[in-house]
Amino acid sequence: MSRLSSRWSGRVGGGVVLAAIGYAVALWLDFEPRPFPYAVWAVVVIAMTYLVIDTAEAPVSHWQHPIPRRSDRVDQVTSDLRVLSSHQHADHPSAALAERLVALARGRDPDLAAEIQRELAGRDRIRPADIDTILTRIEESRDRR
Repeated sequence: MSRLSSRWSGRVGGGVVLAAIGYAVALWLDFEPRPFPYAVWAVVVIAMTYLVIDTAEAPVSHWQHPIPRRSDRVDQVTSDLRVLSSHQHADHPSAALAERLVALARGRDPDLAAEIQRELAGRDRIRPADIDTILTRIEESRDRR
């Protein structure tokens, strides 16, 4: 604790000395400084200077490793919903929905994933009934295990 107090007393003392020297120089150069505004200005400048010095002396941050992804895909629900909504409303839908369905099936049953990939190959738009059927098949493959 004494190291911290001596550090701050040194900073305060140094700041007062610098402010007094600056005030004397301003008087000597006939700038006619007013004492109160000069004192406020000096406090602000000195405080900012010490903040910059403290920031430069701060140790480098070390980031923790990210939390491992959950295997139940809870984090991807919003993303999946966005892909589904985009597919339904797009004039020319992309293959993103088909890729998601195949990836989901691959996580449950690689053979089913290959079968779904063959069914969806070359299709631009997947009807909601077909999406429901594919998702049901994926869920059934999980239940069989």
